[in-house]
Amino acid sequence: MYWMKPTVNGDVIGVYQPSHEEFQQFGNNIHNIKAWAEINILSLSDVLVTSSWSTFGYVAQGLGGLKPWILYVPTGDRTTDQPCPRAMSMEPCFHFPPNYYKNTGSRRRLATASLAPHIRQCEDATSGIKLVNDKPL
Repeated sequence: MYWMKPTVNGDVIGVYQPSHEEFQQFGNNIHNIKAWAEINILSLSDVLVTSSWSTFGYVAQGLGGLKPWILYVPTGDRTTDQPCPRAMSMEPCFHFPPNYYKNTGSRRRLATASLAPHIRQCEDATSGIKLVNDKPL
């Protein structure tokens, strides 16, 4: 694709996928080694674009210290104003954090992302939370 339609400014784009496994194979250690190799290759990227809920992307961004671009796949007739926004941090999304409840008798659930200033709701998982650093380094 990039050979036939190069980038406007001449940047070289490389896409590497050594395993071509296509689907998860639980309990197959050879498959797991190939998956780990692919995650490591992703973590060495200069720029990382991942799909939402991508385990490979989450691990690679953490290993490489990368703030990825998250590609949202349209569902049905729904579109978004930002189809590929930048992640707020390099931290992976914790999809299913524990539930916390106020001790008021009504057992009203607390918004987990409001528990601390450095915890936010994930960009790609409404129930998930992630660590963020609001202060520039």
